[in-house]
Amino acid sequence: MADRSELGFSLIEVVIGGAIAVFAVLAVLSVTNTMVGTAAHLNARAQAQAASDRLAERLSTEATAAWAIFVPAADVFGDDNSDGHEVDLFSENGAHRPYASAYTYDRQTKLVTRYAYAPGIAPAASETIGPLDTFTASAADVTDLANPSSAAYDALFAGASAPVVHFTYAAMPGAAGGNGVVHVHLVASGVDRTVMLASATAPTAFTVVISYTPPPASPTATPAPLPTWSWTPGP
Repeated sequence: MADRSELGFSLIEVVIGGAIAVFAVLAVLSVTNTMVGTAAHLNARAQAQAASDRLAERLSTEATAAWAIFVPAADVFGDDNSDGHEVDLFSENGAHRPYASAYTYDRQTKLVTRYAYAPGIAPAASETIGPLDTFTASAADVTDLANPSSAAYDALFAGASAPVVHFTYAAMPGAAGGNGVVHVHLVASGVDRTVMLASATAPTAFTVVISYTPPPASPTATPAPLPTWSWTPGP
């Protein structure tokens, strides 16, 4: 009779061994896919964070020299901008020549492109920033900063009072200045960010009321008269 070790593996043993091998391969593939998915998610998150940081920095820096920041009725291509896919900034250079820049969002490419333009000069594209899933710009009055129901609300200005000032520039048709603010909402992979923009020349007046606790005491006594001096010259 042949020894058991010389008969090889039975069919059941082969099937069980094959099943174990299949499960092992599937487990390895599952772990690999999870790692790849996590790496892709982290990479997308890093790109989105970098894009939002870069765009926020560009907008904030340019706003410091802008005479007006506004959401135009039509974008640089003449298309309707009621959805707020573009925000424009207007200023003048050292030669007192008006110029503007437009940050326009394209939903197809998920990129924001900066265009430079001026009266009579066609817009020219410069840098692109992205990817971003959402870019929305909306204009608000300065009073909205103190309105809790407004998207522009900022608790820092709760209770503040300021007059609304609107101003248009003849040098740049469509440019709306004054002390309004522009609320820019950016959304990307794991990033949800809001950028508030106001022009450097925004005319605003604030009133600060100081309450004393307790109030300063009123004088009750008549102050003593100041001493008088006389001088007699000598011989």
